[in-house]
Amino acid sequence: MEAFVRSFPLEDIHVRAGGDGRTVEAYAAVFDTPTEIYDQDGHYNEDIDRRAFERTLNQLAPAGSRTTWRVGVLYNHGRTLFGTPSERGAMPIGAPVEIKTDSRGLLTVTRYNKTELADEVLENIREGSISAQSFSGAFVRSDPGRSPRGGWRADASGKLRTVRRQEIKLREYGPTPFPAYPDAAVIGVRAEQVMPLLAELSPDERDKLAQMLRTGTPLDPPAQGTPTDPPAAGGPNPGPAAEDPPARHSARQQIAWIKLRAEIKARRAL
Repeated sequence: MEAFVRSFPLEDIHVRAGGDGRTVEAYAAVFDTPTEIYDQDGHYNEDIDRRAFERTLNQLAPAGSRTTWRVGVLYNHGRTLFGTPSERGAMPIGAPVEIKTDSRGLLTVTRYNKTELADEVLENIREGSISAQSFSGAFVRSDPGRSPRGGWRADASGKLRTVRRQEIKLREYGPTPFPAYPDAAVIGVRAEQVMPLLAELSPDERDKLAQMLRTGTPLDPPAQGTPTDPPAAGGPNPGPAAEDPPARHSARQQIAWIKLRAEIKARRAL
């Protein structure tokens, strides 16, 4: 079973009213909502079945003499913004109080620890700086079960294949900054695909990317031949440079492509 990371741009993560203000409610996944994905399995729509977490929740829930959930709660999967291991980030920021499914998705209720890192994350949630959760685990069953050689691709009409995730093994979840990207296609990119690229950046490039994520400012202009504006209404498509990531290019060019593709789609939606 291949490990994966998924992030969803949900705007309803919040600190539960009442009490001491340390209990956070948020969805970690959404059901029956096709999400555009680009990863090593190809380019496709992913749809999570509403029963996908049933078995794993039964296995992880408190039982017998065990009163705690066997699920970790980490900020950004215990890693830095650039995908490198973080000793501080690897410390749990809270413990699950309840994890359940409803008509919308996988709902988590988490009691945050009284630690410096947990306090920082809570403050960002209160201020709206963090508005999403991410989860990691493994796909146990999917339909179709395997991607073809070279991965799934759009058909001649541009339609993407839908892959339904029927059973998922949950490992950990927690708040994440990655959904700062403005469209689901970028959010759907698996973190393990982006993180190695981030690790290749120079310190100056890392600072620039961090500023971009905080403020929404663009990176340097993309390489020559890559479109920077969406086509006019009824005009031609922007071409493969805006639809497919550049093969074997630098990490900086790959990240610029991710940002560019998101900007183009956001402008088309206006």
